Amino acid sequence: MPDASTDTQQLVDDLRISLDAHEGDDPVAAYTRVGERIQLLVKEKREKPGADITSRMLQHPAGLTDEEIVQDLISVIAAAQQPTANWICNTLRLMLTDERFALNVSGGRLSVGEALNEVLWLDTPTQNFIGRWAVRDTQLGGRQIRAGDCLVLGLAAANTDPQIWPESHVGPENSAHLSFSHGEHRCPYPAPLLADVIARTAVETLLERLPDLVLAVEPHELTWRPSIWMRGLASLPVQFTPVAH
Repeated sequence: MPDASTDTQQLVDDLRISLDAHEGDDPVAAYTRVGERIQLLVKEKREKPGADITSRMLQHPAGLTDEEIVQDLISVIAAAQQPTANWICNTLRLMLTDERFALNVSGGRLSVGEALNEVLWLDTPTQNFIGRWAVRDTQLGGRQIRAGDCLVLGLAAANTDPQIWPESHVGPENSAHLSFSHGEHRCPYPAPLLADVIARTAVETLLERLPDLVLAVEPHELTWRPSIWMRGLASLPVQFTPVAH
């Protein structure tokens, strides 16, 4: 039986596969494995509840079925892990490949938090999101939308809309990007703050402990994952001096 760390890594890998369309992978099978792991978690927490989100959902007066809880937990985990991991990786990639960006961060002209904010504008980890269904006929951007139509939210496209891009709207204090969506169905509070804490801590700790971190390949050799949802690298090969213990 795999240990907790191995099982967690397998869960992460299956989440990634379920969001990608890489040749040789089976997204449906990966999603099924994710569901089976979460079903086991729900079963364990029903038998032995604790101070965790699964137990709280099981005890909630809404009385959700196990299947409803499984689907909700998959959404929560996928929405939290993949975008945050890609946010960290995309920030590191920019630091290792963009001299302006790297110098601004290392020179203190751009804090890590401000650097993370710029990445959300220019290289947001969630490119597109499905979906929203129109509840009535309407028009949006000159397009006719009928009740029941499924809408794909192009978050990356919205952030770089040429109608607003010439205004140089990306700045350290400007957080008006749509990377967390917007309105009543946006990423719920305090999830964006938690993601920011995780990403900022990861990048700051890495820069502190591995100050000589450099890219191990040429920038053009980096490969983006073939996903229409996520914006993330297949891998980020780096070199650094090992930390002495």
